[in-house]
Parts: sequence; structure tokens; C-alpha cells
Amino acid sequence: MEKVQVHADNGSYDILIGDGVLNDEYLKQFEKYAVVTDDVVYDLYGERFSGADVIVLKAGEESKSMQNLEMIYDRLMDFGLDRNSVLAAVGGGVVGDICGFAAATFKRGVRFVQYPTTLLAQVDSSVGGKVAVNLKSGKNMVGAFYQPCAVFADTAALHTLDGRQYAAGMSEVIKYAYIADAGLHRTLLQEKVNVTAVVKRCCEIKTDYVQEDPYDTGIRMQLNYGHTIGHAIETVAGYGTFLHGEAVAIGMVCAAYLGERLGISPKGLMHDTISLLRKYDLPVMLKQELLEHALQILLKDKKAEGKDIRFVLIDQIGHAVLKKLPAEWIQKTIKEMKV
Repeated sequence: MEKVQVHADNGSYDILIGDGVLNDEYLKQFEKYAVVTDDVVYDLYGERFSGADVIVLKAGEESKSMQNLEMIYDRLMDFGLDRNSVLAAVGGGVVGDICGFAAATFKRGVRFVQYPTTLLAQVDSSVGGKVAVNLKSGKNMVGAFYQPCAVFADTAALHTLDGRQYAAGMSEVIKYAYIADAGLHRTLLQEKVNVTAVVKRCCEIKTDYVQEDPYDTGIRMQLNYGHTIGHAIETVAGYGTFLHGEAVAIGMVCAAYLGERLGISPKGLMHDTISLLRKYDLPVMLKQELLEHALQILLKDKKAEGKDIRFVLIDQIGHAVLKKLPAEWIQKTIKEMKV
């Protein structure tokens, strides 16, 4: 069992990583607890939370909607949850986001526990307290900062993932390597990696960012590497067409290209990025028409400031910088990119 401790201004908690932590033992200390999960995860692990009132969503990004959020509130009222109760997310990033936002806002806040079952959720979305739901016009446009009181990342659950879901999680791991850890980048080039060690290292990196910048107003924005264009791709393609990690992978290729064009990123970064993403079976580009459509909505991003966007670039492998770039220049330059 591995443990990473988070001590942020807006909440402290433990992240427990290992085989066998996916159960309701922690939840039993509370008089009443409820679980939000999806239909795929419920079929696999529902019996491990037999003492919980359960809300089951359809698997997929489309479920992170305002309509489902209202449904969750109604069910929690039916269950009789109060502010001494706890709400647990059992699943991937979609479940964690909508469950966390429900926990943050139901009766002005109930306790929240994360049980991430996908690689992406274990290395990224379950840690740090960013919770949200989508609008039709943009991803994660309604959200809050609300730290969990515990995170249980059961690496045994990763054995049930299909290849596409596993690859989507590796996209976030690759992000961490580029923004914060050249050693992790070297590890990912190896033939095999120790998944538990990788999950722990990613949690440590994210913890450092969260503790320094819990409300995402400064250095924590570096965690959005690849996400600005990635979120736009998810929005215009239709939620669920691309997995989050797939869209972020394409976004990282675009960011590497922009960095090279500006002379900020080292020469060859885009080629290095493409090579590493392909090693883990991730997409590196999409149809030009769809990409151009995504570029058109960049100014709807939360990081937009007037006609500029705070954009994350790599100045050397293992280190990121934030630059304010004109959206019009980003759009024009990406259209010239050849992969």
C-alpha cells in the first residue's frame, strides 16, 4: 500500500494507492452514505458497496450533465442524506466530477470520497478538488473547488479497463512527464512500467501543484497542458466521441507545435510527443475540419482573457511555462501544422 498526503488550504486528506482498497470499509464510520457510479462500474464492483444507497449513471461523458445533476439531488433527498452523511464517487473522471459537484452543493456541502477506477481518474481527476458538470456549449463550465476527505485508488481495478480507456489514462501520465518530471518521461520510454509507481508519482506531482495553488489561479494552470485545445475538441465533436485523454493527446501535439514555432519549446518536441503518444496507442491528430471548428471556440475556454488565452507550453522536458497568446494567432498557426 502506498500513501500520498495532501495538505492544501482548502482541505487535507490521504490518497491510498494499492490492490484491495476498493470497498466501503471507510464509509461505514458514517451513519448514512450514498454512492454515485456508472452502469459499467456498478456491474463490476457494486456488491462491494452493499450498504450504500446507489445512484447509477450511464457510462460516458454525456452523463456529466445538468439534468443528471438535478436527478442526483432529488435522489439524495429521497435517501435522506444530511450534512453528517458522505457521498462517494465510484468510477472514472465523469462520475468523480459530477458526484463531487453534487457533494459540494447539496445542502451547501456534504463529505465527499473518491474511489477512482480508471487510470485517468487515479492519476489526475480524483485528486485536487476540481469538480464540475458540462454545458452544451462547453466542458466543465459549471464547477467548484471541493476537496475530498479521502481517495482510494485500487490499482487492481485497472485490469478491467479496455485498451482505449487505459491509453486515455496514459495521456495524463504523459502530460505530467512533460510539465514536471523528465525522469518520468524516461520511464515511459521503457518497454514496461510499474503502474503503481506511476500512479503514486503522478499523485505526488499533482499534490505539489494543489498545495501551492489550491484554487488554480497560478502555477496549477500548468496541469492544463494539452487541455485548452483538448476541451474544445471534446465540445465540438460531441461529448463521448473522444475520450478525455484522447482529446488531450491531440492538444499536447498542438501545444508542442506552438511552443516550437515561438522558440520556447526545444526543437523536436512535437516529434517526441507524437512518438510517445503513439507508443501508448493514442491519437495525435484529427480531421482538419473538426480541428478548425474546435479552434473557433477557444475564446469560450475558462482561461480566456479578452482575445488572449493563457496557454501552457514546455520550455524543456519536465518543465512548463504559462504564456498569454492571442487566440487568433493560435488559430492561424495550428491550421498550418502538418503531422
